[in-house]
Amino acid sequence: MPRVDPRDVLVTKAGKTPRNIEDLPAGSVIGTSSIRRTAQIALLYPHLRVADMRGNIGTRLAKLDAEDSPFDALILGAAGLLRLNLGHRITQYLDSKSGGMLHAVGQGAIGIENRSADERVQRMLAKIDHLDSHLATAAERSLLRTLEGGCSAPLGVETSWTTDAAGNKTLRMKSIVVSLDGKEKAELDLSKAVKSKDDAEVFGVESAEGLLRRGADKILAEIKAKKPTTAADLEEK
Repeated sequence: MPRVDPRDVLVTKAGKTPRNIEDLPAGSVIGTSSIRRTAQIALLYPHLRVADMRGNIGTRLAKLDAEDSPFDALILGAAGLLRLNLGHRITQYLDSKSGGMLHAVGQGAIGIENRSADERVQRMLAKIDHLDSHLATAAERSLLRTLEGGCSAPLGVETSWTTDAAGNKTLRMKSIVVSLDGKEKAELDLSKAVKSKDDAEVFGVESAEGLLRRGADKILAEIKAKKPTTAADLEEK
């Protein structure tokens, strides 16, 4: 199955302005429980505040829209809103060109687990597998696994495919690791011909090694020492 839009999105109160994260006034409160989003906001928009926001999408939207809400906006995954036919609540799609924020590893993709020895089920699943989505998410997951970051890693990624005149496809992967206070970062932009799962795995490893050479090792070591899992943990510490 093709991957649904993997980007993060800004959601503001219905009918409210401004419509872009770049235009939010200083002190505006952004709701999220994601360390990755919190770190990138600290890096790109240090004049904004982040407050922990939990619950399913309906609960989060209700908290945002409440008259006495302390929140000015939320950052959510586009895929969750689109799958629930709530695309009309999206104020701004966020990526490297709009808002500057990179999404989570595997965001928007659906994965299916099956028994390794069950060849019949594997043949069935192969018919609905979307190769480009599979390879892109495999590269992202390989990157995360090599960094050994887990859920506490403020790692953002963005993958895209390009095809040259001869029909050769190349996978481009942008990646960034940001310190919790937004003051340090390690980022990378690599492209590679990826034709198989093995190619994707290698690409992820190469990207991780590039980030580590650029200082991601120091950033991740400091984060692991604090062991945060949500934005609320950052507030408590």
